[in-house]
Amino acid sequence: MRVSFFKLGRKMKSKYLFLLIVIILVFANCKRSEYQKDGDFFYLNSKGSKMPVWVKGNKDPKKFIIMLHGGPEGGSSQYYTIFPSHKLIESHFAIVYWDQRMCGMSQGNPSMADANLAQFTQDLDQLVMLIQHKYNHPKIYLMGHSWGGALGTNYLLQHQNKISGWIEVDGGHSWTTANAISRDTMVNYAKTKIKNNDETDYWQFALDWYASHQVVGINDNAHYNFVGRANGYDYNPLSDSLPIPFTDLLFYSPISTAYFFVPYKFSFLDQGLDLQDKLNTITIPTLICWGKHDKVFPVALATDTYNKIGTETAHKFLHIFNISAHSPNYEQPKEFAQTVIDFMNKY
Repeated sequence: MRVSFFKLGRKMKSKYLFLLIVIILVFANCKRSEYQKDGDFFYLNSKGSKMPVWVKGNKDPKKFIIMLHGGPEGGSSQYYTIFPSHKLIESHFAIVYWDQRMCGMSQGNPSMADANLAQFTQDLDQLVMLIQHKYNHPKIYLMGHSWGGALGTNYLLQHQNKISGWIEVDGGHSWTTANAISRDTMVNYAKTKIKNNDETDYWQFALDWYASHQVVGINDNAHYNFVGRANGYDYNPLSDSLPIPFTDLLFYSPISTAYFFVPYKFSFLDQGLDLQDKLNTITIPTLICWGKHDKVFPVALATDTYNKIGTETAHKFLHIFNISAHSPNYEQPKEFAQTVIDFMNKY
């Protein structure tokens, strides 16, 4: 996931990182935080990787949502723990926040040879079995955001019998298809800006770049910069009037600096990933949540996903968030939370 505020660490110079560490060391013990008292915190060990798992929320209904974060490079489930939308959901159900291998605060000495979709999927299966064992066989649901949509989809293609419901949030299960649609979306956006005489030089530069890049890849940073300029990640961050307490994550979380130092570069996505034509084999209850203004994985992909997934019409749902881009769980927290809660209550 390439959401702009998630890329803060890559843009900071080393001297600011050093200053940040000093500040955190000074203030980290000034406040007893939820990280020290709420939920269950433990690790999942799998093939050289030691991955943190934090289970928060209401465990009484015995419905657990495993959060599959974006990325994978630079991704972490810990961001979602402070989203107001997730806190609202936690009042009804338990959420399992898990940092995937080589992401967030994951530890160990994993091999880059295992940095592939198959191993990520195997890790997830081990987590599912661990949650089943640790919490006396609750119902398990998957929620996949961005890259998490790819991981969740691939898991369901193999193990959907273990899962009670699937929630995909602007998911990247069809990266090659999405990149093609995203490119066309940005070309049309640039043409509209030029026609309206708005930032003409910049968007003409973008059009010239696209003219020489007929195919957009995962590592074409210019494309993602254009998407950011077009509010394709965050359409309206101030919507729904629920502030994000980023200072809590920054100063009081034991893993707040982990994102800045992730050394891994994943190459398996460079080869393309497209699971769209396999969606018909997924038949469990499904909720598809998508931001109308997402220019990374444009909303056309959501409609196509809804049509192709094999779940019966009565048990699959498509919810478009009209003032969100790539992260409706961030931009429209109340509406997002209620949509998920209503879906969970059905199943």
